Amino acid sequence: MRRLAVWLAVLLVAVTVGPPLVARVFQLGPDPSLRPPPGKTVSIGHGLHLNVVEIGSGFPIVLVHGLPSCASDWATLPQKLAAKGYRVIAYDRIGYGYSSRTSPAPDRYTYESNAHDLAALLDALGIERAALVGWSYGGAVVQTLAREAPNRVSHLVLVAAIGPVQPENGHDALGLVLASPVGSAVLGWVASVPPLARRMTHDNLVQAFARADAIPPGWTEYTQAMLALPGTLEAFVLEDQRGHSATLQLQLLRMPALIFQGTADHLVPPAVGEDLHRRLAGSQLVMIPGGSHMLPVTHPDLLADHIHAFLSGTEAQR
Repeated sequence: MRRLAVWLAVLLVAVTVGPPLVARVFQLGPDPSLRPPPGKTVSIGHGLHLNVVEIGSGFPIVLVHGLPSCASDWATLPQKLAAKGYRVIAYDRIGYGYSSRTSPAPDRYTYESNAHDLAALLDALGIERAALVGWSYGGAVVQTLAREAPNRVSHLVLVAAIGPVQPENGHDALGLVLASPVGSAVLGWVASVPPLARRMTHDNLVQAFARADAIPPGWTEYTQAMLALPGTLEAFVLEDQRGHSATLQLQLLRMPALIFQGTADHLVPPAVGEDLHRRLAGSQLVMIPGGSHMLPVTHPDLLADHIHAFLSGTEAQR
């Protein structure tokens, strides 16, 4: 019996350590050259900094990404908004891209900590008031800042944003891993085994884009390269576990709001966008037939046109 236990222990170590070791020795991991170059580094105090990509001039629009994501996931939307006469700011939230990592303290990696980081970024850039565009988890971040500091938010734009009726994680493999107390360790191991990492990344992108043929060429490899940055998966797990969408208080918001919702969004169902519209008095809802969770990537012109019309007070051309 003792010999069997030893062999089982050896087998467990081999399975756990072997594949990551082979991948490291033979450099089989993601290609770092696929990562976009960093933007400028902006200090937000407490020893933390954010990676910021800024383009254009005019009234400021700040883009707040979801999870696990980064500033470059907005694809061409910043350029399209800048071409319409706006100062567009996209940044990597704490824990993602080239921004700082911080301790997993209970008051970090929450809607509130992200909202405070965003307010600090506005201060650092000398912006008193801006239009905020929140995508997915970023939607909860901008909702939180709009509640805590409404004077800082001129307009609220929610893109496939989570809201109070966001359903809990499903019982698929990723949902179970994220809900687990060893979620970070499991994701870290999967990420260290290239074939498994690519498969999981691809499968989750199929979910995000609603179908495989909608994923842009190279997007899977680019996503893997960004997720491989140290601390990213840990931030992903913590934010997923600490994000309680039922705590969002939209009834307190009074600024103009525009909501984009895809009818084929598998991550934030249409019912969530419709509920946001009901809760935000006077809001506009743009339902995009066949639209997935990745609207900034798949429908940048439509989003840019509607956002410009919304901010300028005119009706968007369809």
